Amino acid sequence: MSELSKQAAYLSFADFIRFFLKTLIGIALARLLSPQDLGSYRQLFLIFSTLSGVLLLGFPQSLQFFLPKTENEAERKRFITRTMNIASALGLICAAIIYLARHPIARAFNNPDLANLLPLFSIYPIFIFLTQIYGSIMLGLKRPLQNAQFMIFGVVADLFIILGIALFTPNLHYIVWGLIASAFVQWLYVMLCLKGLHNVWSLENFRGFKAQLDYTIPLGLSLLVGMLSVQLDKLMVSGFFLPEEFAVFSLGAMELPLIGILINSVNSILLPNIANLSPSELSDIYSASVRKNAILIFPLMVVFFLFAGEFYHFIYGERYIAAAQYFKIYLLILPLRVATYGIIFQATGKTRLVMLDAVIMLLLNAVLNYILIRQMGMQGAAWATVIVSWLILIVYLLQIKYALGFQLLRLFPLGKLLRNLLAALLPIPLVLWFASYIDQYILRMFAGGAFYVLIYFALAWLLRVILPLDLEFALSLLPKRK
Repeated sequence: MSELSKQAAYLSFADFIRFFLKTLIGIALARLLSPQDLGSYRQLFLIFSTLSGVLLLGFPQSLQFFLPKTENEAERKRFITRTMNIASALGLICAAIIYLARHPIARAFNNPDLANLLPLFSIYPIFIFLTQIYGSIMLGLKRPLQNAQFMIFGVVADLFIILGIALFTPNLHYIVWGLIASAFVQWLYVMLCLKGLHNVWSLENFRGFKAQLDYTIPLGLSLLVGMLSVQLDKLMVSGFFLPEEFAVFSLGAMELPLIGILINSVNSILLPNIANLSPSELSDIYSASVRKNAILIFPLMVVFFLFAGEFYHFIYGERYIAAAQYFKIYLLILPLRVATYGIIFQATGKTRLVMLDAVIMLLLNAVLNYILIRQMGMQGAAWATVIVSWLILIVYLLQIKYALGFQLLRLFPLGKLLRNLLAALLPIPLVLWFASYIDQYILRMFAGGAFYVLIYFALAWLLRVILPLDLEFALSLLPKRK
């Protein structure tokens, strides 16, 4: 298990670098572009992420499930080639949809400028779709370091090309050209790295395709519905409000990205390694990952909630400080993120249950978003997402217990999680008292945050939330002196 934890940590580190550099790009664009242009830029990615989720279904995830099960190199090459061909074809389809539907999309988003941007932006998915499955190929082959290298390469390409153009001229059309150029560079990287791992196009590569589809379609539909549930608030806000208002909402309407990095990295390592385990072995590994995730997730949730206003003022400037109110609402989802419930269904091959859950979540989200947006404005969209996220947890737990037959307390160490939450909440009064004496917002954020972290880790050690083995693991990640 320690080796899996190390791989997840290295992948998390690479993802953190990617997050940090993407944040720099986002900060620069928020300060260089007008709110109208920033809203348009973020709407382009909302459109792309929605369409790519619809078209790619569960093909990237199927790589992590099937590649570890391939019996020989020939079968492995057929599987990789087939998925590459499908991803490339879907990229062309996505480009065609964006181009042909540019006017209806612009009207739906209350943004006439999109009709002029979308024909150019339609080139982007032609290159980027293939890069989106590269990481899954590497993880399916149990090569997480190659995936980490590509993650860093991709974001560095974005940084130099996109940010370079934005600094030279804050013209949105030129910035979109930069996106396309960066996507092309990443596509070249992927093609070079995959050389020797795939075959030329042939119908022979589609042998065994039915088994992949049987796994991919239910999972893909569930991921699609889940993605729509996540994006629904932004899609509906885009339909009800102006692009400049959407820009503010979209900056705040997110969970803490650091948590997504951690969870995605842990899941990427876990899934290929637990797919063939017994329920008892799976439970032990899963429970250990839940406990470790909580050590970071609970304190991060609290400290960012306490200093959300200062954080947004520091990152995006006073113009976007209103985004902090939406960010604080989304932070209330974080306690759920100590675990990823769908990975249990994926590891046991029960992807149809994931699809059912995602459909329930989408329907609940659509109804609540419509009702609460009409009554509360943009805050209603945030509250709808939080409420539905907590409600669907009940469905997950019932299915894991009764449909899959797992013991919930084996998977979720409740006592340890409650002690961890207590350690995270106890410092709040003392930290608020301390921060009230600091007038300068930047100093208040950093000093107050550091003070909180010190108290939390002291309490976590005393309450045995953090164990000696956790410290040993953390030290093992540090470079060793020769």
